[in-house]
Amino acid sequence: MGTVVEKLYSVDEYFTLEEKSEVRHEFYYGELIEMPGETTTANLIALNIAFFFKALFRQLKGYAFFAHDVKLMVMNNRVYRYPDLVVIHQKGDHKKYVTDPVLIVEVLSESTENIDRDKKRLEYFGLASLQYYLTIHQDEPIVEIYSRNGKSWQFDFYTSLEEVVRLPFFETEIALNDIFEGVIFEKKGE
Repeated sequence: MGTVVEKLYSVDEYFTLEEKSEVRHEFYYGELIEMPGETTTANLIALNIAFFFKALFRQLKGYAFFAHDVKLMVMNNRVYRYPDLVVIHQKGDHKKYVTDPVLIVEVLSESTENIDRDKKRLEYFGLASLQYYLTIHQDEPIVEIYSRNGKSWQFDFYTSLEEVVRLPFFETEIALNDIFEGVIFEKKGE
């Protein structure tokens, strides 16, 4: 019995297919990876963070942010991802995709948690402009943050709604209360 070989796509084919597709796909070395739908909770968390950055960038110029449906070029013409939220230097807006991320946010779900925590994290750490990578749980108030510290990365996590995540690169901080505003957490065991 023969092995079925999946078709590998060029970047141009990928962009053409994505323009017509009703489902988003990430691009990984020619493979198309279908993106699952998200929960209302994940969407609410991403919007809360987006509103925070929209207000911040009224005073802090030179940056732009994009949510959900904008591709991030991770490796030149080899890997494109759809982060839940990405903050970029404005020069990184290339219309069909963005580059030069400063902050990337992924809201974790059962279907994406492993890839967000492992594969994507390592890919993102290779981006010279990146200062922060946040992973946010949607079933409990947990925020994990990786912060660039020279050539290394520092890891911190927050588990209380009263805590704040400090983002010194932007000279700001965001409270977990603001990140999880409107989210109702189910009590364990219910």
